[in-house]
Amino acid sequence: MRTRYGITVIGIKRPGNDFTHATAETVAAKGDVIIVTGKTRDVETYAELN
Repeated sequence: MRTRYGITVIGIKRPGNDFTHATAETVAAKGDVIIVTGKTRDVETYAELN
């Protein structure tokens, strides 16, 4: 994500579960909320993809 979009995934929020900090092994699933950080423009560009 960092190389491709200029953002860093810092966590995942799965429905019915608590927030989980992301690691290199974290895999997002359908319905997950992905929490990211980065430059505002990069985050907005990524958000528009979904």
